[in-house]
Amino acid sequence: MNAEVADVLSQATERILQCSEAFALVPRPPGFVPGLGYLVQYWKNLRDYFLVVKDNRTYRACVVSTAAYYRSIIEMASAGI
Repeated sequence: MNAEVADVLSQATERILQCSEAFALVPRPPGFVPGLGYLVQYWKNLRDYFLVVKDNRTYRACVVSTAAYYRSIIEMASAGI
């Protein structure tokens, strides 16, 4: 572990958080044609979700894609390249 690796890990963590934040905004399909009542309830659930978890939620797709992207970068930083 050196300063370059720490910097790369910091960048990777930031990328995971930004990706997860974007994923949280994607609405989940209801599986049926939603009515007004469903949409109102969904909005309330979404609001409550953001109030509770805010920055603490990460998605596996974000972690895996970031790990794949930064793998070589971290290896080069740890080797001092």
